[in-house]
Amino acid sequence: MDERTRPDGGPTAAGVTPTAARVEVGPDARVPGRRARIVVGVDGSKQSRIALRWACADARAKGDRVVAVAVWHLYPLAPPDRVGASPWWFTADPQEATAAYLGEVVDEVAADFPDVEIEQQVLSGHAAEELIHLSAAAEEVVLGATGSGGFAGMTLGSTSRAVLEHALSTVVLAR
Repeated sequence: MDERTRPDGGPTAAGVTPTAARVEVGPDARVPGRRARIVVGVDGSKQSRIALRWACADARAKGDRVVAVAVWHLYPLAPPDRVGASPWWFTADPQEATAAYLGEVVDEVAADFPDVEIEQQVLSGHAAEELIHLSAAAEEVVLGATGSGGFAGMTLGSTSRAVLEHALSTVVLAR
């Protein structure tokens, strides 16, 4: 092939240099034969269990796989009423404790979705930041509208709000 021949064998216009086409592939682009990832934030709350169930039903319908993510974070200082005491997050290895509750939640939901692949990830950091980071390689991120925070009656939790505002993929808020 020379500069006057197209890759398909046809001639090019005289004096025109062939160029390669640039194809943009975003996180929602489907690659044939590759299952997309649905990332689900799981904090053990009722809302996160609903989110995991929704994600599994969606994954089953689309042939995708689910990545259940739990994020733990140790606060730099114990609350004043806990100084000298042993708060729950110091009673066990936080990675192991988080993996244990994530496993329990996934086992509970997976029983109803035996045909859906559910991967479990336990991360250390700030939940919203970690989920936003994971959204770059996800088809969608599914969260409970409110989480395990202590503000009853809120229609949208702080993690859900941050992910909704900054995610690089579709965000689904389950109720």
